[in-house]
Amino acid sequence: MEFAIQVGGGQTRRDQTGIEAIVEDAVLAEQLGFGTVFVPDHYVSEALGTLQTETPLYEMFFVMATLAQRTRTIKIGSHVACMLFRHPAMHARLFAQIDEASGGRVITGVGAGWTRAEFEMMGIDFPDVSERLRIMDEAVAVMRGLWAREQFTFSGKYFQLKEAVCLPKPVQKPGPPLMLGGSGNGILRRAGEWADIIHMVPMIGAAGTTTLDEVRKFSDDSLAAKLALVRETARKAGRPQTVRFASTIFNYVMTDTVQRTRETAEQLSGFFGLPPEELRRHPVGLIGTAEEMIDELQRREATHGLNLLAINFANQEQIRRFGETVLPKVT
Repeated sequence: MEFAIQVGGGQTRRDQTGIEAIVEDAVLAEQLGFGTVFVPDHYVSEALGTLQTETPLYEMFFVMATLAQRTRTIKIGSHVACMLFRHPAMHARLFAQIDEASGGRVITGVGAGWTRAEFEMMGIDFPDVSERLRIMDEAVAVMRGLWAREQFTFSGKYFQLKEAVCLPKPVQKPGPPLMLGGSGNGILRRAGEWADIIHMVPMIGAAGTTTLDEVRKFSDDSLAAKLALVRETARKAGRPQTVRFASTIFNYVMTDTVQRTRETAEQLSGFFGLPPEELRRHPVGLIGTAEEMIDELQRREATHGLNLLAINFANQEQIRRFGETVLPKVT
């Protein structure tokens, strides 16, 4: 299993804030052996329907480009780029140029957008989820075409290009790995058809925000059917069964004792509306001592084939402690 940290999502540290804190976290993660650093793509962070308008949030491509210069080996991924925020030719150019600057370390995470309030704040159209997915389909086709061909012509409903060029090309051929974010059936089928990685998080869909009800539905038990859909779609498309399964930990708590683990799970279970044991197995949570985390991560890998896990750490101490006590036992 490979592990990642997520940076630039609005989090701050008491000792350091701003872009330098993001760089320091990524450099520390690289030194500890994390494989990837992920950068989100939002104008403003959002938590359960509330925009975090007082928290600075850096442009995703600015952060990725900065990390390309300040790190040496860790992969740099978008988590995930909203295909409705920019013209796909711009996405293609930026990913290609950062792939060049990093020596071929980019993971191109893509999605159809989900935070309705963010779109409304900026006056960006927020069509229903089915249309957003169709826009994303065309945008991904444009990106891949520009990476693969010297000149690319495309005539779609949303985008039209005529003998368009994209230079420089990405270092990785035919382009950086494509990671698709989401867990609805439309996303899962597309992952089977063309993605290299499916990054699953709770469904957003028509709500345009994360809800606790969808978090509860996105359970450990639900993953088997979702992954089966990805793999069956890949089989029908004639693709090898190589779509990697990735996810993100949003609720991370390392404890010092088994008793403290039980107490923490019980305290959080009321908020999430889940039994403590189910909460400890939930795909977006990781609660326990280092030894309990190792056991749980090995279970997720054995049960679901979890291959890439991003963790939202609150500070460098959490990064260091996980990197020193858990990472060596599960990679």
